[in-house]
Amino acid sequence: MTILVLNGSPKGENSITLQTVRYWEQLHPEHTFHVLNVGMQIKALERDFSTAKKALESADLILFSYPVYSFVVPSQLHRFVELMKESHADVRGKFATQLSTSKHFYDVTAQTFIEENAYDLQLHYIRGLSADMEDLLSEKGRK
Repeated sequence: MTILVLNGSPKGENSITLQTVRYWEQLHPEHTFHVLNVGMQIKALERDFSTAKKALESADLILFSYPVYSFVVPSQLHRFVELMKESHADVRGKFATQLSTSKHFYDVTAQTFIEENAYDLQLHYIRGLSADMEDLLSEKGRK
């Protein structure tokens, strides 16, 4: 399965959320993970969305990956969702889920935003995970 990771963190590769994705990648080498750092590249993606559109259309699963800082998804990921809609990327019928990291303070608002937009895009939504920012540091958290 080809999994497109939409990394909404403005920290890019230094994102704690992305480190959780990288952990999953090690646990599941049978899948191919492609990361698109939308949080860091949003200005470039606003100028040219063609590469992102192609990646979206070729993925089997779209994984929205992002931190929750204050109730909502990062503005860069919000803008990326708008660009997905504006570009008419054909993602209908694909699967989508999400991974967010936070201290569990109103993270449900951000999760609902992604879920409802997945439905708008006619994606098959799979309930996601809201991880604690420190989960990777403990065996219990990694499970």
